[in-house]
Amino acid sequence: MLKPYEQLRMLEYQKLYDIVVSKDHFLRKIEDNINFEFVNKLLENSYCKEFGRPAKEPEMMFKLMFLKRMYDLPDREVISRAKTDLAFKYFLRLNPEDDLPAASLLTIFRKSRLNNEEILEEMLTEIVKQAIEKWLIKGNAIIVDSTHTKSKGINETPTQMLRRTSKELRKEVYCKRPELAEKFPDKPSDEDSLEDVIKYIGELIDVLEKDITDEDHKKLKNRYNQVKELVKKINYEDIQSIADENAKVGYKSESDKFFGYKTHIAVTEERIITGIEVTDGAASDGKQLGKLIEKTKKSNIEVKEVIGDKAYSGKDNLEYSDDISIISKLHPVISNGNRKNDDGFYFNKDADMMVCKLGHLAIRKYTMKENAYLTKNRRIIYHFDIDKCKKCPKRNGCYKDGAKSKSYSVTILSDTHDKQKAFQETEYFKERAKQRYIIEAKNAELKQAHGLDKCDYLGLFGMKIQSYFTAFTSNVKRIIKLVDIKTA
Repeated sequence: MLKPYEQLRMLEYQKLYDIVVSKDHFLRKIEDNINFEFVNKLLENSYCKEFGRPAKEPEMMFKLMFLKRMYDLPDREVISRAKTDLAFKYFLRLNPEDDLPAASLLTIFRKSRLNNEEILEEMLTEIVKQAIEKWLIKGNAIIVDSTHTKSKGINETPTQMLRRTSKELRKEVYCKRPELAEKFPDKPSDEDSLEDVIKYIGELIDVLEKDITDEDHKKLKNRYNQVKELVKKINYEDIQSIADENAKVGYKSESDKFFGYKTHIAVTEERIITGIEVTDGAASDGKQLGKLIEKTKKSNIEVKEVIGDKAYSGKDNLEYSDDISIISKLHPVISNGNRKNDDGFYFNKDADMMVCKLGHLAIRKYTMKENAYLTKNRRIIYHFDIDKCKKCPKRNGCYKDGAKSKSYSVTILSDTHDKQKAFQETEYFKERAKQRYIIEAKNAELKQAHGLDKCDYLGLFGMKIQSYFTAFTSNVKRIIKLVDIKTA
């Protein structure tokens, strides 16, 4: 049951808070300048209005999540500090003697109340609108980029996952039902293929199916079900971690990869984040541009210009709207006009290489220049690791059995982008492109000050909650900074 948010009895505690929480305290400035009442309205439908025990106010729970990201604290620590820090209690609108909710309620709040990305988007929009109402956002340009976050899960190949989970299952059997070990089939060797491992696990499951019951030890039963469900998955070849099935391998450079997620960000020149799109680590940056523009427009910001790196100069982005200028240097690969959009291959601008549909990076490339005997246009040829292609679960239609190499060619159709080529040579383009440093500094802030370098939760939606609350925190900080500058 949702109850009204009780106001702080300021008359009784005003002098105490004025002494402890001075007027220039950052949390007091936030409370004085940012209205968080929109949270109650956005979340009211996720609570029962008439039945059940009184719930903790959505605004207060939101503020606790805000403090968690602001100071990069675990759930237990943010609750512990709020119990003794009067600045925290002032910000939460609590009386000094009031109790705080249990840390476990933050988990329930995330899972039960913030279970819709549209709600997170609306929350971000509400904060951006408050910046607009204060006349802090005046331009009509956004700067776009992505930043990576490492998953809590461990990156594994399908073979590694199946071997490890079957090993953990056998250990539990040895511990709880050792008599069943006599029925185990012979374990596959380290040289055996994925198909051999799958066959072995199928035999292991068949052996245990009749003998493991619901009355057996809970951990043993869970291990058994985990292995059984993993083998049943139709797309288990695409899973790179059992703990975090949504995470994927991405590349920061040709030799530096990570396992996790990407947060794609749109930020104004005033350094206010206006749009967020969270994807797995293997997703292409350029394909997120349209979504970032549309999310920015929801805040009543008219986008006339987009500034980004070469990942955003693809043909689709250049043709997105005649009213929007794309300040992004052309790259011959992502600007081509002859590749199929649905072939699964995409260009990774950080590694400067193509990536196949399973996420493997090309191992080398070379440019085939114009030649009357070959083709009218230049082509870039990318070669992939043939050993990986032979074992790839998606090789059908991509790799022909018996082939000695796997290459992927891209034709450079330079005549398609004459207009953009001429534009990027202008002084205006060169000057505006210098504003990219703003989002690079913003990404550094999100990671270093607010913990976006590592996932706090497992799964894509958990990553979305972390990214949005990091954006909320960053925006509020920036609003206060701009207000101080404006009133100085």
